[in-house]
Amino acid sequence: MNAETSALIEASGGWRELSAAAEGGRLPQSAGVVIPRVMQETFAEMYGRLVLGDDNLWREGRHPDMISAGDVATPPNIDDCRRLQGELALHPLSARRRLAVVWMAARLSAEASNSLLKITEEPPAHGNILFISEEDNFIPTIKSRIWLVHVELPEEMSKAQPMPRSNEEWARWMDVGKKPSPEILYLEMQAWARDFAQKNDYKKAAEIDFLVRIMEQRRLSVPLIEDLVFALFKEEVPNEQIFGGLW
Repeated sequence: MNAETSALIEASGGWRELSAAAEGGRLPQSAGVVIPRVMQETFAEMYGRLVLGDDNLWREGRHPDMISAGDVATPPNIDDCRRLQGELALHPLSARRRLAVVWMAARLSAEASNSLLKITEEPPAHGNILFISEEDNFIPTIKSRIWLVHVELPEEMSKAQPMPRSNEEWARWMDVGKKPSPEILYLEMQAWARDFAQKNDYKKAAEIDFLVRIMEQRRLSVPLIEDLVFALFKEEVPNEQIFGGLW
């Protein structure tokens, strides 16, 4: 679990709300969170530790009693949702509860969403459900059944920021002494994309967003991310050389 990303989540009002509920024994069985994509996996583990306990069975963000439908890049289909319901009904393997995570919940098809209505309203006694989304556009029938919180970025990180231009600016961004996490770099790059979008350069904004998604999937290290971004946007290496090497 990434320390920098965890600190951002812990500083949010949404997380403080959930933590207080957990401490008071009031954590909802059905919850939802709206949170930037690059922070979602860290949040899922943090929430999982609230529900399942902070034991030594966690491995790379996973726990035997945490089950998922879909992933950070792909919404679950109806078969995934039906499988999730069956697995959530099973007795916990090691914890006192089970946690089902529904990824990209605002992108569920109507069929998949409807299949989850009953279990969202009435989860098993030992079960919790977490819906994760980047946008607050859950279908109303799901939204009305969950405790929904928002994890917002600090104001200085949510603003559009221009991409580095001079050699000095690029050098500061690539300063490995700061040891930023991949997630922090992605958030910075998304701020560049917002800046390009505000300037109506939607092609460049989309290019940055596409690159972030590929890097997320490949779980690249900080130095490799920096090198690839510098090559693409400062040295102007052709896109196909960059993207082709990442597929």
